Amino acid sequence: MKNILKYLTVLYVEDDDEVRENITNTISNIVKKVYSASNAKEALEIYDEIKPDIIFTDIDMEGMNGLELIKEIREEDSQTPVVVLTAYKTESFLMEAVSLHLESYIIKPISYASLKEALFNCSQKLLERNKFEITFQNGAKYNLHTHIFTNSTNEIERLQNKERLLLETLIEYKNELVFYDIIEENVWEGDLLNKGTLKVLIGKLRQKIGKDNILNENEQGYRLLT
Repeated sequence: MKNILKYLTVLYVEDDDEVRENITNTISNIVKKVYSASNAKEALEIYDEIKPDIIFTDIDMEGMNGLELIKEIREEDSQTPVVVLTAYKTESFLMEAVSLHLESYIIKPISYASLKEALFNCSQKLLERNKFEITFQNGAKYNLHTHIFTNSTNEIERLQNKERLLLETLIEYKNELVFYDIIEENVWEGDLLNKGTLKVLIGKLRQKIGKDNILNENEQGYRLLT
């Protein structure tokens, strides 16, 4: 579960500043990145720009409430898993929640275990939709869950361990500059990075996914373009 969740982004909506900060910090330790919003209007702006993998939202907020926020998102997006955080468990709430295709709801007060369970359930839904399969510009594919690489002619190729770790690190930070120290930590796993070996690995990956997809920037690290 941990290896899957670290690739995911979460939009978290909560109007209570202290609660929002605490929950954001908690979720940040589990997933790749959390984008927090203090109201529905701000949440919609972040959603439109980021298109997060998962949405967590409070229900009782001033202005547009959480259910109204979800209704607006569901007008164009029926797939993104949504989890609501609420103090209510009335029949009317449950009926409306069902109609909005929520992944789950968490009754306040919120525990770490309930957050982790909800994230896990969302990740399983995303797995079912092949959310973790990355397709490159040349048609090659890599599945972050099964660790299977399929080349541009639809043949399965075995990746060496460091080659796989490097590809997964670049995917984790896709479109961002991955500095050498991050590569050393994730790929060399405690040993010192060997730049000569790294260049060979980058060369092999470029042959597999397209030479223009991996950029070296100012001798600081590499960036995967997707």
